[in-house]
Amino acid sequence: MTPRLSYIPTVLLALATVRPILAQTAGSQPQQPVKLNQAPHPAKQISPSDTTITGPGFIPIGSPLVWSPTNGPDTFTANTTFSSTPVLVDNGAVKIWQQQVPTSSTSEWDLFYMQTTNGGPIAGDINADWQIVINYTLSAAVDFDQVVQQWTLNGTAVGPLTNGIGTICCAAATNPILPGWSYYNSGFEGPLPAGVQTNWRQIYVDPYNYVTSGGIDPSTANGFIFGLHFSLQQPAPVVTGVISASAFGAFPDFAPGSWIEIYGSNLAAATQTWGSSDFSGVIGPTTLGGTNVTIAGLPTYVDYVSSGQVNVQVAGGVPAGPQSLVLTTAAGSSAPFGVTVNATEPGLLAPSDFDVNGTQYVVAIEPDGSYVMPPGAVAGVTSVRAKAGDTLTMYGVGFGSVTPDIPPGQLVEELNSIALPLTVSIGGVEATLPYYGLAPSFMGLYQFDVQVPNVPAGDTVPVTFTLNGVSGTQTLAISIGN
Repeated sequence: MTPRLSYIPTVLLALATVRPILAQTAGSQPQQPVKLNQAPHPAKQISPSDTTITGPGFIPIGSPLVWSPTNGPDTFTANTTFSSTPVLVDNGAVKIWQQQVPTSSTSEWDLFYMQTTNGGPIAGDINADWQIVINYTLSAAVDFDQVVQQWTLNGTAVGPLTNGIGTICCAAATNPILPGWSYYNSGFEGPLPAGVQTNWRQIYVDPYNYVTSGGIDPSTANGFIFGLHFSLQQPAPVVTGVISASAFGAFPDFAPGSWIEIYGSNLAAATQTWGSSDFSGVIGPTTLGGTNVTIAGLPTYVDYVSSGQVNVQVAGGVPAGPQSLVLTTAAGSSAPFGVTVNATEPGLLAPSDFDVNGTQYVVAIEPDGSYVMPPGAVAGVTSVRAKAGDTLTMYGVGFGSVTPDIPPGQLVEELNSIALPLTVSIGGVEATLPYYGLAPSFMGLYQFDVQVPNVPAGDTVPVTFTLNGVSGTQTLAISIGN
């Protein structure tokens, strides 16, 4: 699987494996990463005519459907098949049909419609109990999590409605799927197995001839809609591996504040990358798409989720040493997964895309946006040889605390510097660092402005660093020209 690297700057979009950060931005400084000002996706109004989403089809076209109304307008049982076009039942007095409206690739509304053909009330005897029982077949195990019930007159919802009518509650002027007044989310929910659902979800109105405070008599309604929302049941998540950010060294251990990648199965219900609406001011989300992760019991900051991979930033207070990582979704929590946390675990950005014939080039960027490698080394990437005196920008993770203190989990709004002693050398010569700290406008990403010293030219000039006197473990290079 190609890792999703959504925590690195947009300046690196030339790399095929890179996903941009989608977050609010703040601050400014010379030679900082390119900033994003992308707004979150607008809220979408679900409509029964919506065909922009491909749904799971939990009740397949042509599956058996039994519809058994009592006094609607007569007592009858219709044994038919799910159809998206009206089917006449009750000797032609009533037509019924069904519609699917997907809300994601793993969830959908199934709407059952009933309407009289002569335009008269759907309840022939409004003083009697009125009941519907539906039998249908599910193609998969699902969670039934929402319901909407609506009466219509010539296609328009009647209302306003009142709460506490028989066993139905929760009158509302709006709901996620149908326009107008309805009884929405009235408490029915729970898991359902695949297969036939027999005598499922009886609906009672007793008596049916109530008059609402708005002066509208729903007993005049000649249509009824019963909507069910299903989501695919998700197995409990299973974590099989955890590494520090793969493009920054992919170390088995990591540090507080580091970005890490979690691999496994059933890690999220859907694929999602954070957006600005997920932030609280400058603080990143600790839950995304229903997935959250703790390490040593402390919540992490979640940038990207999918079924097989989750990217998070480790909280600042996680103690060094062996710790437990637990990932939780709506389906449950993973078994604790053992990880090792170090005070620092530094790595420079050097993705596999920049491995050219066995030489791993560090991502070093000239002020004009060119990458420092032999020209043409990577297809589609503008690259040049650096010269002495050029100031290059590099990136890293896991370099520890900064001064002034900026805790993990928030976007950087001020200039800062790494607290521990840091050196960067090119060709064995220590370079001048005009800036070395967390990158403004980003979270947990370190930025190094490195001035190239006067060293011999070559296409495999080594780049090394030390943090608090300890050498980094990556073997990296850049290209130097005359």
